[in-house]
Amino acid sequence: MKSLFIPYLFSDGAVLQRDCEIEFWGYAPIDSAVRLRMGTLTLQTISDKQNGFFKFLIPAHSAGGPVDLIVSCQDIQRKISGILFGDVWLLSGQSNMQLWMKRLEAKYPNAIADANEPNIRFFIVPQRYNFEQPESELDGGNWVSAVGSQIEQLSGIGYFFARQVQEEEHVPVGLISTAVGGTPIRAWLSETTLSNINELPVDFGKLRDHQFIDHEVHEDEDYQSQYAQMSDEADVGLQERWDSTKLDDSKWDNLPLGELWPEKYQLPGIVWIRKSIRVPKKIIGKSAEIRLGTFIDADETFINGVKVGETGYQYPPRNYHITKLPKVITIAIRLHVFQGPGGPRFGKQHLLVCEGEQYNLDAGTSLWKVRRSCWLPPKRDGVFPQYLPVGLYNGMIFPIRRYQFRGILWYQGESDTDRPENYGKVFIHLIQEWRRMFKQPELPFLFVQLPNCAIEPGHVWSKVRVQQRMGLLMDKTAMIVSLGLGEDNDLHPLNKSAIASELFDSITAVHNYPHGYCNGPLASKAYLNHRQIIVRFNLFGKKLVADPGAFELIEDGRIYSLDNFVVQNDCIVIALPENCGYSNNMKIRYAWHNAPNVFIKNDLGKPATPFVLRVGKNFYQDNALSKM
Repeated sequence: MKSLFIPYLFSDGAVLQRDCEIEFWGYAPIDSAVRLRMGTLTLQTISDKQNGFFKFLIPAHSAGGPVDLIVSCQDIQRKISGILFGDVWLLSGQSNMQLWMKRLEAKYPNAIADANEPNIRFFIVPQRYNFEQPESELDGGNWVSAVGSQIEQLSGIGYFFARQVQEEEHVPVGLISTAVGGTPIRAWLSETTLSNINELPVDFGKLRDHQFIDHEVHEDEDYQSQYAQMSDEADVGLQERWDSTKLDDSKWDNLPLGELWPEKYQLPGIVWIRKSIRVPKKIIGKSAEIRLGTFIDADETFINGVKVGETGYQYPPRNYHITKLPKVITIAIRLHVFQGPGGPRFGKQHLLVCEGEQYNLDAGTSLWKVRRSCWLPPKRDGVFPQYLPVGLYNGMIFPIRRYQFRGILWYQGESDTDRPENYGKVFIHLIQEWRRMFKQPELPFLFVQLPNCAIEPGHVWSKVRVQQRMGLLMDKTAMIVSLGLGEDNDLHPLNKSAIASELFDSITAVHNYPHGYCNGPLASKAYLNHRQIIVRFNLFGKKLVADPGAFELIEDGRIYSLDNFVVQNDCIVIALPENCGYSNNMKIRYAWHNAPNVFIKNDLGKPATPFVLRVGKNFYQDNALSKM
C-alpha cells in the first residue's frame, strides 16, 4: 500500500452510531504512523506490516454534528467532512425493502418534491457477489442526504422509517441499504454457515470458478438476445406497424383489460393491445402520465405510433410519460408472454393522469382491442448469479462488518415461496451470523412477515410465513404481520409508510418484550378440552378480538372447516364437529392461503399471524414454535 485508502463508508456526510465506541479503519503505507484528528480528539497508531491496515477506536459520542475528521500519514492527508452521530440502521432483504421512492410516486405524489431531511442520510451498498471468498472492502458508494430528487433511489420503507425516528427521537439517522430484488435467503449467509447446517448445494464448488460463471452469464445473454431477435422476426404486428393510428383494428377481439383473458392469449408469444381515447378538452396540449398497471410479462407501449416506454419483466408498474397530449391518443401495447399464463394483471386500474386528475381508460362501453401476432416457444428463465447462495454475503455484508448499527430491518421471503423447506432454520442462523459478524450479540432484528399476495398460485406463501415465525425464537427480534397491508394483485404493495410505522413502533416493543415481539396476536399452543380445541395466544399487552371466519382442522388427511368459536381472554375456544375422530394426528391452522381472510386481531386492529399447530391432548403438551 503506497497511498492512503479510507473505506467508502467513511465518505463525506457519513452517519456514525451514537453512544458507542466506533471502529474507524483504513489502509496506509506499510509500517507507517497514522494520525486521526476530529475536533479536540487526536489518535495515533501504526499501520501493520502485511497490507498497511490500521484502525482507531473513536470514543462514544452523543447525537449531533456535523464534524470533520482528518486522517494523515506521511505527506498524505484525507479529510472527511460533515460527519453526523445518530442512529444507523441496516436495510436488507429483497425488492420490497429495496423498492425506491421513485417507484412509489403514484402512492406518495409529493414525497420527493417535499423531501427536506438533510440529517437523514443513506448509503446504497454497490451490488456485488463473490463465491470464492468474502470481499474485504466495498468498491464504491457514497452518503446522500434525503433532500428532493436525491431520495428517488432510496428505499421507501427506509425513508419513512427514518423520518419517524428523527421526528420522535430528534437524532440524525443513517441508512445503509443492502437489499437486492429477487434474492433468496441463502444468498445472504456465508459458505461456512450454510455448510454447517447442511444447506449448501452439493455442487457449490463450481461457483468458485470464474470461467464457469462467466460462461453461464454470456451463454444466457446470447440466448436472450437470440430470443428477442426471433420475437421481432416472427412478430407480424411489428412488421405491419400495429402501433400506427391508421391501423384498422375493427375486426380484433374486444376484451376488458382488468380480467382474466381466454387461454389463446395467455400462451407464449406476442399479443398486441390497442385503444383510442378522446382526450378531454381542458388537458389537450398538457403533459401527462399513462398508468397501465402491470402485465405478464414484458411490454413496449406506444402513443400514436411513438414508443413512450418499455418494461422487461412482469412486476413493475407501467407508468409512462406523455410530453404533450393531442386531441386523440391511440395506445398500442406490444405484450411479450414468455412462459404463460400471460396477460394483464387482474384488478388493476388503467389511468390517464394530468395535473392531479385521473381519467379512467376503461370507462365507457368500448373495450380494448386484442390480437395475437405470433406464437413462440416458452422463454427459459434468465441467469442471475446474485440469487445464488453465499454470493451477496461475501460481496455486500461481510465488507461492512466493522460498522456499528442501532438495528437491522429485514424484508425478504418472496423468492423462497417456491421452496419454503427449512427457511426458518436458515433464518435463525442468518440472525445469529450477522450479530456475530457485527460483534453486536443483542442487535435488534426487526423483520416483516410476508403480506397477502394472490398472483403466484404455484408458490406457498403461507409456509414461508409460518417459517418466518421462527425468527422470534431469538431474543431482541420483532416480527411485523403485514397481512392486509399487501395488494392481492401485486408483488410490490405500495403502502410502505404503514410498514415503516409498524417497524418504528417495534423499536420500543422489542425492548419491552426482549424474548421476541409480534405486532399482532401470536398463537403459541393448541390443545383439546372435551369437545373443543383451545388456542392460546401471546398478545403482548393487547386484547384478543375476532370477526366471523373459519379455521381449518386437519385430521388424517381430511380437512374440516370450523366456524363455531368464541374468544375467552387470551384464548379462542373452537367447537369440534360431531364427525371428527379425535385422533392423535390433529392440526389446527389459520390463514393458510396466499391472500387469506384475516379475522383474528388485537384491539388495535393488528392481525394475528398465520399458524398451524399440532393439537395436544392437554395444555402441557408442547407444540411451541420450534415444533412446527
